[in-house]
Amino acid sequence: MINVKKYKIFTLIFFLSLFTVKFLNIFQQRIELITYFIWILPLLIFYYFLNKLIIRTYQWFCFILLIYFLFASIRVFGTAFFWIDALELLIISILFVHVMFGPKIINRSNQNTSN
Repeated sequence: MINVKKYKIFTLIFFLSLFTVKFLNIFQQRIELITYFIWILPLLIFYYFLNKLIIRTYQWFCFILLIYFLFASIRVFGTAFFWIDALELLIISILFVHVMFGPKIINRSNQNTSN
């Protein structure tokens, strides 16, 4: 069984890997630095609230990740295929599933501490 501390570490790893993959696009000259910061800003805001373990934030963040998934899937399946886009789509999907289980882990942790 995973506890909240390990869950937060995995969340950080998934976020950092997503930021790194998107940052590689700058070196490939596929996006500009300002585009990267605009892309990353909502994720950073949500990450702050995810660390506070607010369950409603997890629900809203899943919705936001669907938007990121949509844009990544359009690049992977709609235009010329590029491996960084496929990796970004994979990490977004993993992060989505990971965040979906967040409220369950938080509730389980809260129940264990109240007993």
